[in-house]
Amino acid sequence: MEPVWSNQIDKILKVGHSLDNVGVQNWALTKDQALNALEQFSTLEISILGGDVYEYVDGIIRSSYDSWYCDSHSGEAKRDFVKRSIEKAKSYIEAYKVEDVNKVFFVFVPDT
Repeated sequence: MEPVWSNQIDKILKVGHSLDNVGVQNWALTKDQALNALEQFSTLEISILGGDVYEYVDGIIRSSYDSWYCDSHSGEAKRDFVKRSIEKAKSYIEAYKVEDVNKVFFVFVPDT
């Protein structure tokens, strides 16, 4: 099977739920899985361009239409962008109101 992002990134994200059944080639991660993935991305110096929130409703994972993004600044060093993008994703996920941790998922758009 051809990787969605890269073998390295896919290995991190595959701990989540596949979104293939809703036509999205990516994985939806619980809050804890997402925060753990961010630690791994930080170690590997992979920035996060943004992400989406999905929710489990009536047996189906679907988009909640909530999202965030992070663009690099002109002349910004890669290491600085990695750090800033991961901090932005972490802050968004930690602040997101979750009533049931088993019904809200986060989907990343890593910079490849």
